[in-house]
Amino acid sequence: MMETRRDFLRLGAGSVAAVGGAGCLDSFGEGGAPDVESEGGGNAAATASFYTLYNFARNVGGDALDVENAVPTGQHGHGWEPQSDITADVIERDAFVHLGVEGFQRWADEIVAEIEGNHEDDVTLIPAAEGIELSEYDDHGHEEDGHHGDEDDHDGEGDYDPHFWIDPVRARQAVENVRDGLMEADEGNADVYEENAGEYLDELEALHGRFEEGLADRDHGVVVVAGHDSYGYLSERYGFEIHTPQGVSPDAEATPNEIAETVDLVEREGLEYVLYDHFDGDTLARTIVEEAEGAVDVARLSPAESITQEWRSDGLDYIGQMEGINLPSLRRALGAA
Repeated sequence: MMETRRDFLRLGAGSVAAVGGAGCLDSFGEGGAPDVESEGGGNAAATASFYTLYNFARNVGGDALDVENAVPTGQHGHGWEPQSDITADVIERDAFVHLGVEGFQRWADEIVAEIEGNHEDDVTLIPAAEGIELSEYDDHGHEEDGHHGDEDDHDGEGDYDPHFWIDPVRARQAVENVRDGLMEADEGNADVYEENAGEYLDELEALHGRFEEGLADRDHGVVVVAGHDSYGYLSERYGFEIHTPQGVSPDAEATPNEIAETVDLVEREGLEYVLYDHFDGDTLARTIVEEAEGAVDVARLSPAESITQEWRSDGLDYIGQMEGINLPSLRRALGAA
């Protein structure tokens, strides 16, 4: 049974409040994603290179597709590396859904090169970012109107911010790419993929509408994210600014001066909430709240890039995380609640 927004809504608001930390880790093909129900041995099969793409493929594929998430539960797509070569597992399947942004997952880049060189007739490559406008990194964050390409690396991710899926509008484009790729890989179920994709695209459009409505009337134009910035496309889409003392690199650490500047910003803007990435932890956010006069508390964001065991149990898939975690936290931080 697919995880959908309808599953999440049936759980009610109490489930969101109970969401906790990361769950146990699983190995590839052994529970690294929610169990896939199969009607038998006749389904097409695909591998997705991390959770978000898995969730998109699963919603498009439905009962016609067996799909596995290569990244274990609780792990980011970026930064995770398989403990052993998983190429053989991937090329046994009909399709490989990957981001298509060079440098984001180097192991996936290597598998793509192997498939292009030796297995292009057997495995359909589905680059989810194909045709999506990406923002170019500059020294301070993001630069508008960039397009991704084969550029030199920026903090291990290339010159372009790969986290486009945090924007529901760009996420719709990725789902369309997944739909088209699956229709090519499994022509016999093309009608199924097109119908499922249509329903899911409608859900993503409705999600976009709820963000527009929920963030429209607000007191602030800036939020502080005490972690590396994976949320630039979200701020761009809905018209607010993000300040982070760490920048875009997941490995960067905030200096005392950067923390002091952030505290000054919180006080100057009258911000009551400081945001943090669930997978980075809240230590830095709480430090800023303790130092900043007028700050009240921290609030969590999800990069919508992974899933924990508890989130799985609570139905917090991609849409569930966006609506149940990110939207309420942004409303608090922007004074829209």
